[in-house]
Amino acid sequence: MNRNARYMGITAYLAILLFSLAFSVLTSIFPPGEYNAANEFVLAFKPVLLIPVIPSFLLVLVNIPFFVSLYYFAEDAQRPFAMAGLLFGIAYAVCCGCNYFMQLSVVPQSIQLGRFTSLAVFSMHIRGSFAYSLVNLGYAFLSISYLFFSGIFNLKGFQGYIKAVFIIYGISGLLGTIGYIAGKPFLSSFVFISVFPYLVAVVLVMIHYFRITDSSEPD
Repeated sequence: MNRNARYMGITAYLAILLFSLAFSVLTSIFPPGEYNAANEFVLAFKPVLLIPVIPSFLLVLVNIPFFVSLYYFAEDAQRPFAMAGLLFGIAYAVCCGCNYFMQLSVVPQSIQLGRFTSLAVFSMHIRGSFAYSLVNLGYAFLSISYLFFSGIFNLKGFQGYIKAVFIIYGISGLLGTIGYIAGKPFLSSFVFISVFPYLVAVVLVMIHYFRITDSSEPD
């Protein structure tokens, strides 16, 4: 594995853990909730509810070097899986990055200007809105990305555990998306359940990167 890609990956993993922790803490302090209409959201809205969106947006950005490092980790025979994982990861970054940027820009401006129609479209906290669908699509792409990236790890040894966790996250994330589409609360709950295999996958890959010796990789 390329040494620079490994160091970049380790830095990205640490940032992912940091922003994930920040998001969890801030969401527990400022729970945004979900609403059925724009007027309900406006009545409950406070500027502090936008604070958890900041680490979410940063999390999207640091995932990009994470995907790139996984691409360079793959052996030549596994590069097609790595390329597919990278492309779906980029699709996730575009969907979720645009969504979180809208929450920080379009949403507060629409509230200030009293544009409820814009809120009904661009607030991800309103069920059935465009933004609500966009963020779910983004995380569906992320789940598919992990399923493809699982193909770059071996079945045996420590990599076998990484492969298993990547697959578990991919399946649980897709179940959450299916729950959103079908309107099934039980399946929708897998969106939150999938956070655990996601973080475990990040930690396991980071440990594996630390176990790679400099003498075994090119500059």
